[in-house]
Amino acid sequence: MNTLTLRPGADAEETFARSKPDYVDARVLAAGTEQTHTKPSGANFCLFSCDGDFYARPDATAAVPGGNVTDGSAAELNPTVWDVHNVTAIHLIAPADQVVTMTFYK
Repeated sequence: MNTLTLRPGADAEETFARSKPDYVDARVLAAGTEQTHTKPSGANFCLFSCDGDFYARPDATAAVPGGNVTDGSAAELNPTVWDVHNVTAIHLIAPADQVVTMTFYK
């Protein structure tokens, strides 16, 4: 598993290109069916991508909100990147069939 790094550009400026991935997992989500994805050993960061809307929640059941959630327990809609060093599993759900990829870095 590669380290997530920012590389210097030709003029020593920081670029925003990340290091190439060498650990990518994919989950095919059926509409309304929650899945639990165990974080790989040594992973510190997870970058998400999806072909549609999905919800994710670390270490707790994810649900598509059917109403207001005002106690802080809602799943996050379309997260981009998470620091997962203290996370055991990522819970995923989508309102329609979707494919989610998770790229992990140490």
